[in-house]
Amino acid sequence: MEDCTQSVHHICLKIECLMRDYRFDEANTFSANIMKKPNEIPNHPRILCWRGKVLIYIGADVVGKKHLTQALNFDPDLKECQKLLKLVKKGITMKEEAAAVFKEGKFEEAIVKFNECLELDELNAGYNSTLLLNIAIA
Repeated sequence: MEDCTQSVHHICLKIECLMRDYRFDEANTFSANIMKKPNEIPNHPRILCWRGKVLIYIGADVVGKKHLTQALNFDPDLKECQKLLKLVKKGITMKEEAAAVFKEGKFEEAIVKFNECLELDELNAGYNSTLLLNIAIA
């Protein structure tokens, strides 16, 4: 699977399955190994997109966003990558808005807004855990 250039779909499926099973360390290791391969697979837009998603999910947001941007540079029409980048940006904005409401002392409203953030992406455990911490403080 790692050496066949026709297996991009299967590589992406494996990464997705690992992440859906909350096995982020395995998804990270697997996708990092794919990126080290000396062929065109590491530069495939879908591989870059999934690697970016893994990085974001393990808390390496800046590097993850770079992978997403690189994927879109190779394929500006890659829908899954466009959606993910929009979702990341929306999550950041919503979290900032919730934090601002919290700072104003509107705790019940902040809890509602933080809960809305949780609904954006149930798989993003790192992001969601910081939101849960904010909810617990509120």
